Amino acid sequence: MSTLDSLRRTVATVENLQGIVRTMKTLAAVSIRQYEQAVAAVADYERAVRLGLAALRNGEAVPAHLSSNLAVSRGEKFVVGVVAFGSDHGLCGRFNEDLAAQVRATLAEFPTHGHRILVVGVRLAAALESLDLIPEQTFYTPAAATGIVSTLRQMLPALEQWRNAGVERLLLCQQHPQAGTRPTPRTLALLPLNPDALQGPGSWPERSRPGHYGNRATLLSSLLSEWLFIAFFRACAESLVSEHASRLLAMQNAERNIEDKLVTLRTLYHQQRQEAITTELLDVIVGFEALLNRLPDKGKPAQHSRIDQN
Repeated sequence: MSTLDSLRRTVATVENLQGIVRTMKTLAAVSIRQYEQAVAAVADYERAVRLGLAALRNGEAVPAHLSSNLAVSRGEKFVVGVVAFGSDHGLCGRFNEDLAAQVRATLAEFPTHGHRILVVGVRLAAALESLDLIPEQTFYTPAAATGIVSTLRQMLPALEQWRNAGVERLLLCQQHPQAGTRPTPRTLALLPLNPDALQGPGSWPERSRPGHYGNRATLLSSLLSEWLFIAFFRACAESLVSEHASRLLAMQNAERNIEDKLVTLRTLYHQQRQEAITTELLDVIVGFEALLNRLPDKGKPAQHSRIDQN
């Protein structure tokens, strides 16, 4: 019976684990929804900023110090800054490992240039360190969609310091969500700015274009800062969507494995329980037969004494 007790405890433990996995699946699905809503919400703001840039540019070129890189064109060395969004928590497959490999592949394209790395997510930072890529700063991922802005506010001073230190190329690495499958790591070039990325609509939505007050360069710089902020906001939100999607897939696989394990354990438990019951019944039968052999044989006629025969 000790084996049956052990199996019973194992089955109970696996059933508890199954409940935990189902809870984590639910939490992941809820988290995916709120971060998807954050991505959708920032789309309208991005459209407004793009319209503002298009109206402010009015067909003019983007300033040279933003749209091109003179150091690159002369073949001189420059510093590459990489901002990578990972996760603080595990149970999401190879989410951080694949992204760390993407960061390494991205930096391999600039073998003769220096680099600086800023990371959101302590587990991604550990994965990068295992590849001998040491982040300068590591920030925690936001716990909810409302915390994305707070995280970005912590990052912006570091990015401003990079700008003052002469970081001329800024790259963004993240996991991009894919519907129904695992997210895909990708790299986006934020600086130098691509003029095509700042184009407004082909035809202005209103009858006339708006004007502006104040210094054009100052307004353009402010709008470009907002555009970069939107890029980081979306990257952070999409990274969190990808993280929870990876965790959801991992939990689905774990749930299938747990169900298979439970079927095996329950089958083994019932088999051993049936064997134990059969063994007990056989012991009872054998004991009963042994007891019968010890008793007088009631099937033979009783022997009478000689006195009775006379």
